[in-house]
Amino acid sequence: MLIKKQKAPHDIQIGTRFKTKKHGYITVIEYYNTHTVIVAFENTGNIRSITAGKLRRGQVSDRSVPLQSYMVGEKVKSVKYGILTIMQVESENIVVLENELGEEIRMLLPAVKKLRDRVKEEADISKPEMPTSLSALTKRNKKTKDVNTLLKKMLSNYGK
Repeated sequence: MLIKKQKAPHDIQIGTRFKTKKHGYITVIEYYNTHTVIVAFENTGNIRSITAGKLRRGQVSDRSVPLQSYMVGEKVKSVKYGILTIMQVESENIVVLENELGEEIRMLLPAVKKLRDRVKEEADISKPEMPTSLSALTKRNKKTKDVNTLLKKMLSNYGK
């Protein structure tokens, strides 16, 4: 059964480059329809078929790359070693890291994931708390109310 080719949309022409979220850039090789777009990963050369929507969102994964390789290049903070950079993921459970002095440190994958989660938690803590409901958004504190009543009195007494 042959798939009938359709005309490609203007943003998904053959040769167009797209950035993925985890695996670098991909190039469109062929466009059949919205469900079948053939792409090639620039860094590995791996070719696969995806949908046009996932291509636009960058949700394309390179199946020839191990799952943990997206961690390479990330920085984590360790109490014992300071700031570490993830250099590579060996086998299934060992991660090679490098500290600021260039020393190589090996850790187990679960320990590195725990360090990464701790960094994310610290980032979440530093964000200001946003209102979660409409009533919380429209609440005014006492100082704001006092300023508003003062302004109203000033405006009402302004021409007298």
